[in-house]
Amino acid sequence: MSTASLDLQSTPKRRLSVPGRHTAPPRSLTDSELVTLLRIADCLIPASGENPAASEADDYLRYLNLALAARADVFDAVLSAIDEATDLHGDDLRAQLKKMWAEDKFTFDPLSSILAGAYFMTPQVKALIGYPGQRRDAAGFEDAANELDTGILDPVLERGHFYVSANGE
Repeated sequence: MSTASLDLQSTPKRRLSVPGRHTAPPRSLTDSELVTLLRIADCLIPASGENPAASEADDYLRYLNLALAARADVFDAVLSAIDEATDLHGDDLRAQLKKMWAEDKFTFDPLSSILAGAYFMTPQVKALIGYPGQRRDAAGFEDAANELDTGILDPVLERGHFYVSANGE
């Protein structure tokens, strides 16, 4: 057996239709970048009542890293936002974020999605909003019967039966 065929056999098969799973961002943020990103997060998600500010949510950094890894495709846009906000605080930071929201959706949308996504993934925030997590909640038989009584299928039934072959017959 040739070495070329051996290498092909030992290489794990990839499913091209399924994107790879990322468990870490493309690179770690520097301390300075992380401080700025947390300042942006707290500006977008400030403390309110019993809801903590983003950076104060239990385990926020862990979930922030997961969110950054999941959106590795926009990591450079997040870094760009961090660079623009490095020296900004308070009202200046808020004004910069409003300007970014109005003029640069390519940067603001993934940035805010990552920061908010990490916040809502924390167990503390999930408990505060009453989110039980993913679970199966199938509709009962009576629910299906009641739904049919609303007439949801009437347009389909009025149209009548028809069949079109994939071969055009």
